[in-house]
Amino acid sequence: MDQQTLDSWGAQEKPAVMRVSEVTAVISSLLDTPALTNIRVIGEITNYKRHGSGHIYFSLSERQGAKEFVIRCTIWKTAAKYLPWTPEDGMIVEAFGTINHYEGGGQYNLNVTQMWQSGAGEKALLIERWKKELGLKGYFSPDRKRPLPDYPVRIGVVTSETGAVIHDIQNVLSCRFPVEIVLSPTAVQGPTAHEEIAAAIRRVAPMVDLVIVGRGGGSFEDLFAFNNPAVVEAIATCPVPVIAAIGHEVDVTLADLAADVRASTPSHAAELAVRDRKTELEQISQIRSRIVRRLLSRMEQADEELNDLRDRFLPVRMERRLAERRQNLVDITDRMSSLSELSLGRLKVQVTELRARLEARNPSGILMREIPERRIRVADLDRQLCHGAGSFLARYRAELDSLSKILEARSPYAAARDGYCIVLMDGRAVTSAGVLSQGEMVELKFRDGAASAVIEQVKPSEEV
Repeated sequence: MDQQTLDSWGAQEKPAVMRVSEVTAVISSLLDTPALTNIRVIGEITNYKRHGSGHIYFSLSERQGAKEFVIRCTIWKTAAKYLPWTPEDGMIVEAFGTINHYEGGGQYNLNVTQMWQSGAGEKALLIERWKKELGLKGYFSPDRKRPLPDYPVRIGVVTSETGAVIHDIQNVLSCRFPVEIVLSPTAVQGPTAHEEIAAAIRRVAPMVDLVIVGRGGGSFEDLFAFNNPAVVEAIATCPVPVIAAIGHEVDVTLADLAADVRASTPSHAAELAVRDRKTELEQISQIRSRIVRRLLSRMEQADEELNDLRDRFLPVRMERRLAERRQNLVDITDRMSSLSELSLGRLKVQVTELRARLEARNPSGILMREIPERRIRVADLDRQLCHGAGSFLARYRAELDSLSKILEARSPYAAARDGYCIVLMDGRAVTSAGVLSQGEMVELKFRDGAASAVIEQVKPSEEV
């Protein structure tokens, strides 16, 4: 570089110097955009690792020609425990989350909260919608569940005729309790599998006592047919109980929820369908032994009772017992006679005593003895009453005369004999001149009559 170039470069304005923290802050602010929040990203899983803490770390990659694009991803433990399947390298998945920038490491990654195998996202939403619709019909209600028959004669198996499911069920049933197996073959995956499964259930149901619907493990896509409403409805409306054994124990389809009993594997379904013959035979043997012991014990007891009855009814013993009964009867008769005579004597004495007591308390005798005395008493009381009544009346007659004289002396009409009169106005006595007014009508009450008068003048006490 020549001197002229150096001089021209030095003359240009130099850019501002930024700290590393400032650069990372700008990057974080640029990544904090709605376009990178709650997004769905599809790609291939690489570098999958599950940490001992429960967090999951992996990358999503996409190859276009010679170029490969990679995004680091993280699923925290709180979201990882709800993941219903185990991711593996090479799987094509859809991840839902938000882009975060970690300034400490200078890296950005996708913080994943939900993840599905490719195409499973829409299907998962569809299954949720089917679950709500079928739940409203009562297909998943615990009250609809039916008990399994104790000893089924025929068991229908709805599965693929070429898979291992039918062989596993046959092996278990042959070892536990051999029954007739009716295979209703069907496809267990594919675009029309749900129609074939529903038809196979309806086809075999009228011929058997129990139906097992099963298939081996598989991916979400492989088991999707068993979530279809056609299969759920066929299971729910099946006239006989249904055991669902679909996928592994962690796989739960709508068919499992609608079945009367859910089994973790087809072999487990066969174990639930029939009882263990060896166990049943042992129980039967134990019951037979208990019955035999009870019969022998009862027979021994009956034999003892029979011998006792035989001994009791021997002629010699019968005669001895009859003699004892006769003697007892004689003794009882003598005792009754003695008691009767004794009781009769006691009763005669009691009757005599009661008759004497009754005569002493006879009302007629009492009256005959007491009437003269009562007559004398009544005559005496009559004399006392007459004398007392005369004295009482005389005393009160004297008091009445005295009070009459006092009343007459204090009567206002007594003054009328001396020329006084009573002035009445409106029927009431006038006690003061102050209540009278000129022109008022008053009544004058005399000893022998009354007169009316009009007030012409009212004089105060000073002028009188």
